[in-house]
Amino acid sequence: MLSGCIDKEKLTAVPDAENQIFTPDGRLIVTGGDGVYEIKRNGTGYVAERIASDVTGCNHTGLAQIGAWLFSPCQARPNGLLGAPDNHLLAAKVIAGQPLHFVEVDRSSPDPMDQLSLPNGLAVSPNGKLLLADFNLLATAGLARLTVDLSGTKPRVTSFEQNWVTWQHGVYHPNGVRVLGNELFVSEVNSVKRFAFDASGNVPINLPAPGGRTVKNEVLVYQGVTVVDDIQPICGGVAVDDFAGGRLIYMAPTGPDGNGLPTYRQGLSSGLASLESPSSVMLGRGPMFTGRDILVTEKGIIGEFTSGIGNKITRVKSSVDLSTPAGCATLNAS
Repeated sequence: MLSGCIDKEKLTAVPDAENQIFTPDGRLIVTGGDGVYEIKRNGTGYVAERIASDVTGCNHTGLAQIGAWLFSPCQARPNGLLGAPDNHLLAAKVIAGQPLHFVEVDRSSPDPMDQLSLPNGLAVSPNGKLLLADFNLLATAGLARLTVDLSGTKPRVTSFEQNWVTWQHGVYHPNGVRVLGNELFVSEVNSVKRFAFDASGNVPINLPAPGGRTVKNEVLVYQGVTVVDDIQPICGGVAVDDFAGGRLIYMAPTGPDGNGLPTYRQGLSSGLASLESPSSVMLGRGPMFTGRDILVTEKGIIGEFTSGIGNKITRVKSSVDLSTPAGCATLNAS
């Protein structure tokens, strides 16, 4: 598990490594810079194979899957950093034994994706809609919600709601976004917050509390002093990438408060600078990995894609199997 010096192993190089996802059949997909990669076995090691795409020169960020379709947003800047962004939503159909190929989803014109400053983290709501973090440090932004129709030869965006979750909920500059059951987790700048979905798949601003009261639907999971990146719910708590601090932090669950909302405490963490700008974290799964494998993308120096600083996916070894109740109990007691 995470404590001081960590037992880590580089699996393979991934330029500008950013995010990761397992498909239901255990294929590991990673975004990095202007590409998306599938991590495959290569003898006793691993290799990152670039996935074909109809759109090139586009910086990929989040990943999420609905049904057979794997989605990834990306952004191009054809007119430089000060020019208007050219955002895209790409999708690849996951077919067992077949290589992936990203195509651009059908959407209206003008493309609603271009309303976003920087599309980043991606997740799926309980009612099957895409939630997309719009990262903007210079202005207040939020989570966009997209409805996609999967009945055609490729997905089609049928509705787009910018700032569906925003400052009224307590979200200002979202980066990472994860959904687990009826819980929504969002990272932004130096904090992580947790929200609850209602039965309709919406995120209300307030929730009912005991005694006929209402309470704000917002729980502060983590507050730090350095920039965090992605997050991953695990074992009832949340693993946090401390991007600027170069470490992983686990926020352990401590039960509900008087309003029935969850509370957390800082549990184990790796040492400062034990990782090179970690940008995402995920628990391993079969067939290539186990619950003793914590997979971390290390971005390294922003905008630099070739050096040995970051630009890789790493395995951090856990002393217990975090996919089991016993392993989670050990983690949460630490």
